Amino acid sequence: MKRLLLVVAGAALLCGASPTNAVPLSRLSLRERLSTAPASTVVRLGTRTVTLGQLRAAHNAREVYLEKAGTFGLNAAGLLQKQKPVVLKVASKGNVGRNLGPILSSNAVVEPPSQYASAPADMKAFCSNAKASACLYLPPQQQVSPWNGAILDQDGLIDQSTCQNEGGSWAQWFSFGGYVCGFNYPTSVVVHFTPSSSYKLTQTASCDKSVWNYQVDVHGAISIQANPQYYASFTTGNNPTCVLRVTLGG
Repeated sequence: MKRLLLVVAGAALLCGASPTNAVPLSRLSLRERLSTAPASTVVRLGTRTVTLGQLRAAHNAREVYLEKAGTFGLNAAGLLQKQKPVVLKVASKGNVGRNLGPILSSNAVVEPPSQYASAPADMKAFCSNAKASACLYLPPQQQVSPWNGAILDQDGLIDQSTCQNEGGSWAQWFSFGGYVCGFNYPTSVVVHFTPSSSYKLTQTASCDKSVWNYQVDVHGAISIQANPQYYASFTTGNNPTCVLRVTLGG
């Protein structure tokens, strides 16, 4: 039910509520935003309008997903483990793209946690538990926008302390007309590794291709990048993540 509410909220954010008697969000206290003002109250966010009920639904869902991000990461790791890996090597006839059975993961490339250490708390929990060779994450079913080389998710219903604890940035955002929390998610990642002498490796991937694309260079690099759509606002799907596991040899 919460997921359905959030989908509706995301659509409403894109379409906009009636601007009649819209109140700038900055004029409402945090308590009013969270509970005391009627859910039907229409607020203005920059040039857009939305009801408080829709903002509350998006906020509540973000908090739920934050609590479950680590579990989602474990699920992603399990999914990669179950997949049949594909062997890649320097192009040679009849070898690229061959499916293999289960392989040992002792030679798996693991992305250094330092690469997502400054990400919001939900992405850190997800990527830490996914233990992937490369990992990118966005919160599910949220309207996000490009901002300063990152993908931005804003929440005007948490205080400064909570914002900092969850890995957000407390700042005065024009779109909200005041100080609110912004969560900045990276749009790309590159992980370098030392290739095997044969340049052969195997890979598995679980990736929302509507958001991300990825490449593996057998000479020692894995990259994930956001698709060009991130240059405009969009609503994320049910699992807007991308994880790859690369194992040397095979």
